[in-house]
Amino acid sequence: MPSRDENLSKFTNGVYLVSEACRILQPKMTPRKVHYWLDTGLLSPAVVPGGRGSPTLLSFRQLLELRTVQYLRDELVFSLPRVRQAFEFILNNLFAESFSDLRFLRGVDGALLVQVGRDAMVVPGGQGVLPETLPELNLHVQDTRESWDRKTLDIPHHRQLVSNARVQAGSPTVRGTRIETAFIASFAEKGVFSEETVVTLKTQLGLTRDSIVESMAFEGIQIAA
Repeated sequence: MPSRDENLSKFTNGVYLVSEACRILQPKMTPRKVHYWLDTGLLSPAVVPGGRGSPTLLSFRQLLELRTVQYLRDELVFSLPRVRQAFEFILNNLFAESFSDLRFLRGVDGALLVQVGRDAMVVPGGQGVLPETLPELNLHVQDTRESWDRKTLDIPHHRQLVSNARVQAGSPTVRGTRIETAFIASFAEKGVFSEETVVTLKTQLGLTRDSIVESMAFEGIQIAA
């Protein structure tokens, strides 16, 4: 049974509602997909499983697991039941405390392998992966591990925004600050914001125009015509 300190650390190192995880990992992540992967044991257990009247809460690790599973599904185009064992191998080693280099490579028979140290496992259905895709797969693995070590995920398609598990419990913030995108969005009126709003925020918060516009867009708010 986890100790009190272990349970507490889950919340001090980022905690995410399913809806928030989907917003960070947009556009392909959906609550239905998240719950299915959780319920079938593809991901590590949620911080709080949730239930009737209580939300499911995810950790920073599960956020990265979701990102990795989605990426590999897109690149490898496989059926999850066929590769469940390979995915367990990948995720367990990717987030291991004593991390060894994890990489994808081709076997002598053309099979796709995932290797950690001297251990390797075949990824079923990976024969169709083009050789030029392997560097991209390995780059994604490296980037994910670096995000795990830094406890910071760059939010896709938003260069100015990050989710830092140690800042504001992982809520999306402007890079290099503790300012949440939700706080910036609170300055909008009736679902839009103006150039005047941008000037005000630049003056009061010391933010750049790009970071303000990206934060508003991330929160679903557009600039007034």
